Amino acid sequence: MSEHKKIREIKSTCKACGNTWYYGKEEIKEQQQAKMESAGKSLMCCGGCLPALLIPSKKVIDLDKCPKCGSRAIDKEEVVHEV
Repeated sequence: MSEHKKIREIKSTCKACGNTWYYGKEEIKEQQQAKMESAGKSLMCCGGCLPALLIPSKKVIDLDKCPKCGSRAIDKEEVVHEV
């Protein structure tokens, strides 16, 4: 008998435009890493570290905002898929 693997995702639906998108733990991890890198760069710049200005900023994806219209009025629910 083969066991089914469960994949958990967050289903987000925009209340303003009706757009639906999904993201998982990998996207959450990437968002947190980008926020930490951005904060670290900001701290280096505040400390007067000129080379920090040359470090490219990583784009922080806002998972609480609709990628289509930019609204923050969204509903979220966890969805589990068996594969």
